[in-house]
Amino acid sequence: METLKQAAITAISKLPETAKIDDIIVILYRINSEKQVVNQTATETQPVSCYDLAKDYIGCIEGPEDLSTNKAYMEGFGL
Repeated sequence: METLKQAAITAISKLPETAKIDDIIVILYRINSEKQVVNQTATETQPVSCYDLAKDYIGCIEGPEDLSTNKAYMEGFGL
C-alpha cells in the first residue's frame, strides 16, 4: 500500500510547472482525506458521515458566511 508521502509526491509530480501553491494544497487535502476514509472504513464498522468527509474543506474558500440568513442571496429561488 502506498504511503501518504508517496501519494503526495506522485500527485504533485504530475502537476504542470505552472502550478500554484493552492493547487498543491488541494491535492494534499484530497489525498489526506482519501487516506483517512480508507483507514476508517478498514478498521471501523461505523458509517462515515458527510461532515466527517468534508470537515477539512469547511471554511477553506472565501464567500458569504451563510447564504440562508440573507434573503438577497436567495432571490430567484422562490423566496
